[in-house]
Amino acid sequence: MDKRLSKKRRQSLTIVGLCVLLIALVISFFAVTKYKDNSEKEEEAANNIQLYSIKDTDIESFHFKNSKSELTFVKKNNKWALKDDAKYSLEQSKVKTLIDDVKKISATSTVTDDCTELSQYGLKEPVLQVDITDKNGNTKMLTVGNESVAGEGRYAYIDDDSKKIYMIESSFTSDFETTKKELKAEAKATAAPTESAK
Repeated sequence: MDKRLSKKRRQSLTIVGLCVLLIALVISFFAVTKYKDNSEKEEEAANNIQLYSIKDTDIESFHFKNSKSELTFVKKNNKWALKDDAKYSLEQSKVKTLIDDVKKISATSTVTDDCTELSQYGLKEPVLQVDITDKNGNTKMLTVGNESVAGEGRYAYIDDDSKKIYMIESSFTSDFETTKKELKAEAKATAAPTESAK
Protein backbone atom coordinates (compact mmCIF):
# COMPACT_ATOMS: atom_id res chain seq x y z
CA MET A 1 0.00 0.00 0.00
CA ASP A 2 2.78 2.37 0.92
CA LYS A 3 4.55 1.53 -2.31
CA ARG A 4 1.41 2.41 -4.32
CA LEU A 5 1.09 5.73 -2.50
CA SER A 6 4.76 6.44 -3.05
CA LYS A 7 4.42 5.65 -6.74
CA LYS A 8 1.34 7.89 -7.06
CA ARG A 9 3.14 10.66 -5.18
CA ARG A 10 6.11 10.40 -7.56
CA GLN A 11 3.75 10.52 -10.55
CA SER A 12 1.96 13.55 -9.12
CA LEU A 13 5.24 15.33 -8.46
CA THR A 14 6.39 14.52 -12.00
CA ILE A 15 3.17 15.94 -13.49
CA VAL A 16 3.42 19.07 -11.32
CA GLY A 17 7.07 19.46 -12.32
CA LEU A 18 6.22 19.15 -16.02
CA CYS A 19 3.38 21.70 -15.65
CA VAL A 20 5.74 24.17 -13.93
CA LEU A 21 8.32 23.63 -16.70
CA LEU A 22 5.67 24.17 -19.41
CA ILE A 23 4.47 27.40 -17.76
CA ALA A 24 8.08 28.60 -17.48
CA LEU A 25 8.66 27.88 -21.20
CA VAL A 26 5.48 29.74 -22.20
CA ILE A 27 6.46 32.78 -20.08
CA SER A 28 9.98 32.72 -21.56
CA PHE A 29 8.56 32.56 -25.11
CA PHE A 30 6.34 35.61 -24.61
CA ALA A 31 9.14 37.52 -22.85
CA VAL A 32 11.57 36.88 -25.72
CA THR A 33 8.92 37.77 -28.35
CA LYS A 34 8.10 41.05 -26.60
CA TYR A 35 11.79 41.93 -26.25
CA LYS A 36 12.34 41.23 -29.95
CA ASP A 37 9.35 43.39 -30.97
CA ASN A 38 10.54 46.27 -28.77
CA SER A 39 14.08 45.97 -30.15
CA GLU A 40 12.78 46.08 -33.74
CA LYS A 41 10.64 49.15 -32.97
CA GLU A 42 13.58 50.92 -31.33
CA GLU A 43 15.84 50.07 -34.27
CA GLU A 44 13.23 51.32 -36.75
CA ALA A 45 12.79 54.58 -34.80
CA ALA A 46 16.56 55.07 -34.64
CA ASN A 47 16.90 54.54 -38.40
CA ASN A 48 14.09 56.96 -39.28
CA ILE A 49 14.93 60.63 -39.69
CA GLN A 50 11.89 62.85 -39.27
CA LEU A 51 11.98 65.56 -41.92
CA TYR A 52 8.81 67.31 -40.76
CA SER A 53 5.47 66.70 -39.09
CA ILE A 54 2.30 68.78 -39.36
CA LYS A 55 -1.12 68.04 -37.85
CA ASP A 56 -3.64 67.38 -40.61
CA THR A 57 -6.03 69.84 -38.93
CA ASP A 58 -3.38 72.58 -39.35
CA ILE A 59 -2.96 72.05 -43.11
CA GLU A 60 -4.71 74.80 -45.06
CA SER A 61 -3.55 73.88 -48.55
CA PHE A 62 -1.33 71.49 -50.43
CA HIS A 63 -0.07 71.17 -53.96
CA PHE A 64 1.51 68.35 -55.92
CA LYS A 65 2.99 67.97 -59.36
CA ASN A 66 3.78 64.68 -61.07
CA SER A 67 4.17 63.50 -64.66
CA LYS A 68 0.39 63.28 -65.09
CA SER A 69 -0.98 66.36 -63.38
CA GLU A 70 -0.50 69.40 -61.18
CA LEU A 71 -3.18 70.10 -58.58
CA THR A 72 -3.64 72.50 -55.67
CA PHE A 73 -6.11 71.76 -52.87
CA VAL A 74 -7.52 74.23 -50.37
CA LYS A 75 -9.68 73.70 -47.30
CA LYS A 76 -13.16 75.26 -47.43
CA ASN A 77 -15.74 74.65 -44.70
CA ASN A 78 -13.67 71.69 -43.46
CA LYS A 79 -13.76 70.08 -46.90
CA TRP A 80 -11.08 69.90 -49.56
CA ALA A 81 -11.61 71.62 -52.89
CA LEU A 82 -9.52 72.37 -55.95
CA LYS A 83 -8.13 75.89 -55.84
CA ASP A 84 -8.83 76.57 -59.52
CA ASP A 85 -12.14 74.69 -59.66
CA ALA A 86 -13.97 74.96 -56.33
CA LYS A 87 -17.19 73.47 -57.75
CA TYR A 88 -15.45 70.26 -58.82
CA SER A 89 -16.70 67.46 -56.56
CA LEU A 90 -13.75 65.67 -54.93
CA GLU A 91 -13.82 62.25 -53.28
CA GLN A 92 -12.87 63.42 -49.77
CA SER A 93 -11.53 60.01 -48.67
CA LYS A 94 -9.03 59.99 -51.56
CA VAL A 95 -7.84 63.50 -50.69
CA LYS A 96 -7.58 62.43 -47.04
CA THR A 97 -5.23 59.61 -48.12
CA LEU A 98 -2.96 62.18 -49.77
CA ILE A 99 -3.08 64.33 -46.62
CA ASP A 100 -2.10 61.34 -44.48
CA ASP A 101 0.87 60.76 -46.80
CA VAL A 102 2.22 64.32 -46.61
CA LYS A 103 1.50 65.39 -43.02
CA LYS A 104 4.52 63.52 -41.67
CA ILE A 105 7.61 62.67 -43.69
CA SER A 106 10.50 60.51 -42.49
CA ALA A 107 13.67 59.44 -44.28
CA THR A 108 15.31 56.06 -43.85
CA SER A 109 18.80 57.50 -44.29
CA THR A 110 20.88 60.50 -45.35
CA VAL A 111 22.50 59.89 -48.75
CA THR A 112 24.76 62.95 -48.84
CA ASP A 113 25.19 66.31 -47.10
CA ASP A 114 26.81 67.93 -50.13
CA CYS A 115 25.04 67.10 -53.39
CA THR A 116 26.71 68.75 -56.40
CA GLU A 117 24.64 67.19 -59.19
CA LEU A 118 20.88 66.75 -58.76
CA SER A 119 20.46 64.90 -62.06
CA GLN A 120 22.28 61.79 -60.74
CA TYR A 121 19.43 61.38 -58.26
CA GLY A 122 16.65 62.27 -60.71
CA LEU A 123 16.00 65.49 -58.77
CA LYS A 124 16.70 67.97 -61.57
CA GLU A 125 13.49 66.78 -63.21
CA PRO A 126 11.74 65.28 -60.19
CA VAL A 127 9.19 62.48 -60.27
CA LEU A 128 7.08 64.32 -57.71
CA GLN A 129 6.95 67.65 -55.88
CA VAL A 130 4.66 68.19 -52.92
CA ASP A 131 4.28 71.33 -50.84
CA ILE A 132 1.95 71.92 -47.91
CA THR A 133 1.03 75.14 -46.15
CA ASP A 134 -0.28 75.37 -42.60
CA LYS A 135 -2.73 77.90 -41.14
CA ASN A 136 0.19 80.15 -40.09
CA GLY A 137 1.46 80.38 -43.65
CA ASN A 138 4.45 78.08 -43.10
CA THR A 139 5.26 75.92 -46.11
CA LYS A 140 7.14 72.63 -46.41
CA MET A 141 8.20 71.31 -49.80
CA LEU A 142 9.30 67.78 -50.64
CA THR A 143 11.05 67.01 -53.94
CA VAL A 144 11.26 63.33 -54.91
CA GLY A 145 13.52 61.80 -57.55
CA ASN A 146 14.54 58.39 -58.85
CA GLU A 147 14.41 55.09 -57.05
CA SER A 148 17.84 53.85 -56.00
CA VAL A 149 19.41 51.08 -58.08
CA ALA A 150 19.55 48.86 -54.98
CA GLY A 151 15.83 49.42 -54.39
CA GLU A 152 16.38 51.01 -50.97
CA GLY A 153 13.92 53.81 -51.68
CA ARG A 154 13.69 57.12 -53.53
CA TYR A 155 15.98 60.14 -53.34
CA ALA A 156 14.47 63.33 -51.95
CA TYR A 157 15.23 66.69 -50.40
CA ILE A 158 13.29 69.14 -48.25
CA ASP A 159 12.53 72.79 -49.03
CA ASP A 160 15.42 74.52 -50.84
CA ASP A 161 18.15 72.45 -49.18
CA SER A 162 19.09 70.51 -52.33
CA LYS A 163 22.58 69.85 -50.96
CA LYS A 164 21.25 67.38 -48.40
CA ILE A 165 19.75 64.32 -50.07
CA TYR A 166 17.71 61.76 -48.16
CA MET A 167 16.30 58.32 -48.90
CA ILE A 168 12.55 57.91 -48.41
CA GLU A 169 10.23 54.93 -48.88
CA SER A 170 9.63 54.01 -52.56
CA SER A 171 5.90 53.57 -51.91
CA PHE A 172 5.49 57.27 -51.02
CA THR A 173 4.84 58.30 -54.63
CA SER A 174 2.21 55.64 -55.40
CA ASP A 175 -0.82 57.54 -54.04
CA PHE A 176 0.23 60.64 -55.99
CA GLU A 177 0.13 58.82 -59.32
CA THR A 178 -3.36 60.19 -59.76
CA THR A 179 -5.25 62.76 -61.80
CA LYS A 180 -8.07 65.23 -61.32
CA LYS A 181 -10.45 62.80 -63.00
CA GLU A 182 -9.45 59.95 -60.66
CA LEU A 183 -10.12 62.15 -57.62
CA LYS A 184 -13.65 63.03 -58.72
CA ALA A 185 -16.43 61.97 -56.37
CA GLU A 186 -18.60 59.24 -57.82
CA ALA A 187 -22.20 60.24 -58.41
CA LYS A 188 -24.54 58.55 -55.95
CA ALA A 189 -27.19 56.42 -57.59
CA THR A 190 -30.72 57.70 -57.03
CA ALA A 191 -33.40 55.24 -56.01
CA ALA A 192 -36.09 54.42 -58.58
CA PRO A 193 -39.42 56.16 -57.88
CA THR A 194 -42.00 54.06 -56.04
CA GLU A 195 -45.45 53.38 -57.46
CA SER A 196 -47.02 55.89 -55.07
CA ALA A 197 -44.62 58.60 -56.23
CA LYS A 198 -45.44 58.11 -59.92
